[in-house]
Amino acid sequence: MDRKKVGIIGFGRTGEALFSFLLDDPGFSDIIIFDDKKIDQARLPSGYINMGVELLSGEKGIEKLSRSDLVIFSPGVNGREERFLPLRESGVKIISEIEFASSLIDSKIIAVTGTNGKSTTVSLIHHILNRSGIDSHLTGNIGVPLISEVGKIGSDSIIVLEVSSFQLEEIEDFKPEITMILNVTPDHLDRYSSLSEYREAKLNILKNLSDDDPVILNYDDAFLREKFYGKDRNNFRAIWFSVEESFFEEGGWLTGNKAILKVNGKEQELLLEGNPLIGSHNLENIIASFLAVSLAGLPVKDLTESLKSFAGLPHRMEVCGEKEGVRFINDSKATNIDATLKSITGIEDDIALILGGKDKGGDFSVLKEHLNKKIKKIILIGEAAATIAAGINSEKTFFTRANTLDEALRKGYEVMAGSRGTVLLAPGCASFDMFRNYEERGDVFKKDVKKFIDEG
Repeated sequence: MDRKKVGIIGFGRTGEALFSFLLDDPGFSDIIIFDDKKIDQARLPSGYINMGVELLSGEKGIEKLSRSDLVIFSPGVNGREERFLPLRESGVKIISEIEFASSLIDSKIIAVTGTNGKSTTVSLIHHILNRSGIDSHLTGNIGVPLISEVGKIGSDSIIVLEVSSFQLEEIEDFKPEITMILNVTPDHLDRYSSLSEYREAKLNILKNLSDDDPVILNYDDAFLREKFYGKDRNNFRAIWFSVEESFFEEGGWLTGNKAILKVNGKEQELLLEGNPLIGSHNLENIIASFLAVSLAGLPVKDLTESLKSFAGLPHRMEVCGEKEGVRFINDSKATNIDATLKSITGIEDDIALILGGKDKGGDFSVLKEHLNKKIKKIILIGEAAATIAAGINSEKTFFTRANTLDEALRKGYEVMAGSRGTVLLAPGCASFDMFRNYEERGDVFKKDVKKFIDEG
């Protein structure tokens, strides 16, 4: 059997999972790994050169990749960069990891994309499926590459796949059985040349769908509503959800403390008692999750109990302590402005907001309307501090600077002390200026909060 020469671009978590899979398949024994950083050879098997593995970087490396039979991009590498143009012009087949992995499985895929709320939604769907006795695999952008699960997935399994815009850039035939788009708001404008280009990447998830394929869409998202609602030519079956409206022929909405689901001609009510998730944006995530599992064939009778037992996710509106009536909430996952806005609107009391990090091209001026009303102080951290202050362009008294999260939360507490307010970490920025990722940023915040509370 002829061995295919495969190039892997990017050797982070996804690239390493791809490499492990390809190395075990004799059909893909000639493997080229391309990465901008020097690859730690301890991550490779001894004698890897004799196993047909080559490590490359730089322009000459890209030239060699063009002689591959197949090139697979990791999502962390921007394949639209000019340096990869010769590779594209060479005619080599270029795909993404989810395109490659999904071609190897026959199981049902529930694919969730959107700017915000993806991780909470896929985790809730996975939780409900597991409680119902279904073999569910939670994969994708949430941190487990789909390719690493391929050998574990049975024909009766359901794959719950969180999909980012980066992962959708190089798909060809990828087609989920159930698709969900939670929202599309400005993000990653440090990677995309325009909001329009970012939106196109997100909507690529619809590329291969046909008239009967269900797509769960958020009516409360202005872009999705204007793009698809009431249109006769959508190449899919639109199923809408909302926390504000309740007029869909098929979809889900809120009535008081009840979720109403109308799917396949049946309308059912579900009490949302014991909901552990904070904020109206999480109500959207809940209704969307309920619709997804209903479309997957689950009876709705157990969904309320499943919601009660869902613990939520770390770093997503996570209450991590209280001191003399002042709450501390960790929403480190709020890495764009829309996520920050949703965090703010999900809190009823006054807020001292910790904002900043590595700027992703967001428009911070939208926070202006919340100053004085709900936000009493903004504590700025990280590289983007000056950009944020200039973008909001308000009185200097609303801002203070902090060099560390510990300093930031203490300054926030000083503002809120005596008012039963909230110190909220919802940075609206990436974490890479000060931390490895948003998880580390949130963990440091929680540790600092505990230390502060323990001081008495």
